[in-house]
Amino acid sequence: MRRLVTLGSFAVAFLAVWVYALQSGLPEAYNTAVRLLPLWALVSFGLYSLAVIGWSLAHFPTCPKDAKILQGEMKEAQRELCARGIFKADEFDDKNK
Repeated sequence: MRRLVTLGSFAVAFLAVWVYALQSGLPEAYNTAVRLLPLWALVSFGLYSLAVIGWSLAHFPTCPKDAKILQGEMKEAQRELCARGIFKADEFDDKNK
């Protein structure tokens, strides 16, 4: 909730400054740049979001204990599938047996 309030505060402040800049009678070159500011802000926010997601994926925490548990469950599932005749034992890699 705190991030939402912070983001909302920045959005309201940006909107207020943007509307003021539009109504202040700037020269045409500056006025065009001011009109494009929301688009620039949206693209910047999207790029920032992608960077945060990429950073989070690159530094995803590893859990060796949970990995061992998951590998054990996978081996158990493979044995059950072989017992039911769905797969043959030789269809799995030797390292997964």
